[in-house]
Amino acid sequence: MPTDVAALREWFIAGGSPPEAPVQHVEYVAELVGVRLLNPAQRATTLRLLADLPGITVTGTVTDRASRAGEAFSITSSAHGLPAQYTVIIDTESGALLGYEEMLTTTAGMLNVTIPAVITYRSYLVAEYAPLPG
Repeated sequence: MPTDVAALREWFIAGGSPPEAPVQHVEYVAELVGVRLLNPAQRATTLRLLADLPGITVTGTVTDRASRAGEAFSITSSAHGLPAQYTVIIDTESGALLGYEEMLTTTAGMLNVTIPAVITYRSYLVAEYAPLPG
């Protein structure tokens, strides 16, 4: 995995189309952290990529769904249809991603939910190397 922001952007879309909206990079990072253990340099690169996104804002200090404190960064987009706020929660000491949420903010369209409504969330609880099978 690249440790340069421009190379990371290219790596995310290898063999595919460029993202149509900045929010897709937030989704890429959330998916990546769910399948790969990032070393400090890789975490720093993903944080720089997120910081460079147009429209991303600091939401503030929050407590995630596992009762851990972190700093929240959000971007609002209707790229997937309904207006939604996409938030990542970062551990301020390690730079690790603690959580990801997608929340409908103004309308639910045809969905039978009350606004605001969290429609997706992920909590990243353990990220460590496992021993090779013997």
